[in-house]
Amino acid sequence: MAKAKKRVIPRRGNAAKLAEESNIGRETIDWSSVKPEEYRKNILETLRHYGYFYEKKSYVSWATEWIKANRPSDLKTFKASDDWRVSATVASLMKMQLMGAELDLAATDFINDNVDEILRFGQINIDNKVEEVEEDDKPVVKKKNPSELLKEKTLGVMGEIEGFIDEHLDGTLDKKFSLYSYLKGIDAATQSARDIVKFYVELQSELTELITDKPDDLVEGYDHMTLSEQKKLLALVSGFVTDGEKYVLSKKATRKPRAKKATPATKQVEKVIYQKESAEYKITSTSPAYIVGATEVYLFNTKTRVIKYLVTNNNDGFIVKGTSIKNYDEELSFKKKLRKPEETIDSINKVTKLRALKALKALKTAQKPTDARINADTIILKVNK
Repeated sequence: MAKAKKRVIPRRGNAAKLAEESNIGRETIDWSSVKPEEYRKNILETLRHYGYFYEKKSYVSWATEWIKANRPSDLKTFKASDDWRVSATVASLMKMQLMGAELDLAATDFINDNVDEILRFGQINIDNKVEEVEEDDKPVVKKKNPSELLKEKTLGVMGEIEGFIDEHLDGTLDKKFSLYSYLKGIDAATQSARDIVKFYVELQSELTELITDKPDDLVEGYDHMTLSEQKKLLALVSGFVTDGEKYVLSKKATRKPRAKKATPATKQVEKVIYQKESAEYKITSTSPAYIVGATEVYLFNTKTRVIKYLVTNNNDGFIVKGTSIKNYDEELSFKKKLRKPEETIDSINKVTKLRALKALKALKTAQKPTDARINADTIILKVNK
C-alpha cells in the first residue's frame, strides 16, 4: 500500500509497559479460553491495547494478513490503496479474528464495509496509474486527464490531514495548527477543499451522533477512546470543516473573473435580414459580418430613402445582436432622408471617411436621431474599421 506519514511512538520499557497495561488493558492471545460472559470485555480491552501500543505500520500488516486469509483475490487492489485508509479499529478487529476471536455480526459487517471502501480507492489508484503497452518496442503512455490528476492530489492532501489527526491523538499536534493555513500554504485547489469539507462533515456528523445518541455500533467502534477524547476529536474535525469552508470562500474572493469569449462575427449576424443588392440604385451590400468590430457604418433604406450613419467609440467596435447593431454612440450617430440618393451614395463610396461624413452632414435635409436596426430594405452601404 502507499506509504503514510509515520507516527512517532515513544519507546517504553517492559516495566513501564506492564504498568500502562494495567490501565489501558491487556491483549488477549488465547481466545478459546475466554468465557462467553467475558468476551465483550476482552474485545474492548484488546482494542484499547492495540490502539495505544501499536502504530500504522502494524495496522496495515494485520489488515494485509487478514486479506490474504479471507479475500486473497482482492490482495492486489488492497495493496494499491493508501495506508491511512486502514483505521486502528478495523485492523485490530481483523487481528483478533485472525487469532481466533469469534466476532459478532456488527463487527464483521464493520470489517467488510471498511474493506470494500479501501478496495474502492485501491481500484481508483490502479485505474489512475500510467499504463505502458509495448508496441513496436516503444511504450505507449496513457496520460491522466486533469480530473484524475486533481483527484490524486486531493487524496494526497487528505492523507496528510489524516496524519494530523494521528498527531492529535498522540498529543503531538501543534496547538496552533490551522487547516486553513495549511491549505493556503500548499495553494490547494478549490475543488479539493470542497471534497475535504464534504468528507469531514460526514465524520463530524458521525462523532456528534456518537457523543449525543451513543448508538451501539459507533460506541463499539470508538470504544478505545474516552468521552473526553471523543469530544476533543469532534472539536478538531469541526475546526477542519470551518477552516475548509473559509478557504473555499477565500479562493472565490480572489478568483479572477473569466474573460467573456467574443461571439464570432458570422454567429452574431446569422439572424440579420438585409437587402443584398438594389437594381434601382445599382448598389450591392457589404457582408454584415464586416460590421462586427467596425467603428463606422452607413445603412441605406431603399424604400424610404433614409441613410443612417452609425459611429462608436467603444474599443471593441460594433457588435450585432439579432437585427440590431449595438455599442453605437446615440449622440454622434444620425439619419437623413436623401433627395438625390444616387449622387450622395456615389460620393460616400468614392471618398475617404472624413470627406464622406462631411458630405453627408452638408446635405440640407434634417438631421435626426437614429436607431441601429437593419431590415429587408436595408443596404449595408459602407463599413469603416
